Amino acid sequence: MGNMYNIGEIITADGDNYRVLGRITYLNKADGKTWDEYRLRAENFNNEERWLSVDYAYNEYSLSKKNPFASTSGYHLVDRGTAKVAGVAGDVDVEIGDEVIFEEYEDHTEEKIVSIEHWDDEDEYSSGYYLDPWEFGREGEIRGGSFSSGLTGKTTIFGKAIIIIIFVLAFMGSSLKGLIPQNKKIEPYLKKQTFLYEYVTSITGEEKQKANVYEYLSGSSLLSNYSEEEALNKVAQDIIDGINGNSSAIQQNDEKDDHTVAILTSKEYCIIYRSEDDKILVQVSSRKYAYSTDKEPYRSRNRTRRYYRRFYYSTGYNDDSGSYSRYHSSYDGYSDGTVTYDSNNGLNNYSNSVRQSSIASRSSDGGGLSSGK
Repeated sequence: MGNMYNIGEIITADGDNYRVLGRITYLNKADGKTWDEYRLRAENFNNEERWLSVDYAYNEYSLSKKNPFASTSGYHLVDRGTAKVAGVAGDVDVEIGDEVIFEEYEDHTEEKIVSIEHWDDEDEYSSGYYLDPWEFGREGEIRGGSFSSGLTGKTTIFGKAIIIIIFVLAFMGSSLKGLIPQNKKIEPYLKKQTFLYEYVTSITGEEKQKANVYEYLSGSSLLSNYSEEEALNKVAQDIIDGINGNSSAIQQNDEKDDHTVAILTSKEYCIIYRSEDDKILVQVSSRKYAYSTDKEPYRSRNRTRRYYRRFYYSTGYNDDSGSYSRYHSSYDGYSDGTVTYDSNNGLNNYSNSVRQSSIASRSSDGGGLSSGK
């Protein structure tokens, strides 16, 4: 196995210096091999970002950048499969356990590449080129061969000690994993609960994003036995339970004729609302969709549409404008006002309670350190 680069250190790739911002380790589900993807920020040209792919198992290395306009025209497919995120470090937008379907294309020179990643909530396109192993690494790093035996006895002992420490930390990390709350996403939860939610349609947005719409199958019964406010609140609580309370902001519209619930997580934006034909619908998308796309929720009423836009603008837009600044914003010229967000509202308090209960249950369910073999 080759070198692994640390978060924050400077490395060189194709003659340019980059700072390592994050790392993702992928496990190929077909052959069990792993490879690393490093998120890099250029030190000497406009702070542009690149991704360095390092696959020591097959001796394949590449440097690429996200490119929503990348085309496979003139390229041929060379690899396709499914991978699972096996490890993360630093600033990356995935979590351990996430899965992706990947495709890789080469041009006729077999030097340039286009990559496509199909995630649950979006498709990502990248373009780049292959590197030789001596074209990247730490400054002055020896590449392409093994180290000689010019190590002193003390150095060898020190190296063995480091290896032992790494194994101990790895063991502790696996034991402590149960103490860390695992973020769950809304969309996978809705897909799995087929007895509660049924897929209805998708709305195609900008930047190759989309929003998916689901119907809550017991909506008619809820609306017959409860007020609209109570019915939508109950569906919101079910979704909160499904994601272990891992939300960033939740609030229900308090206008007298609309009680839409908006849920913002670290990656998704979701609303629960009563449609024009009196069904309870759930629309979920990436935050990038909400940032870049100005399309009304499926079969929504006017106040629902306004709350959908106003809530995101009030609670998520400022943070996302930094992440998505290179994309067109659907809020350019926006003038429909904001909502006053109350972090002590009932649903947000409920979400916090669910999250704390989830953490507590993990710590008591085999999450402690073991002194056994």
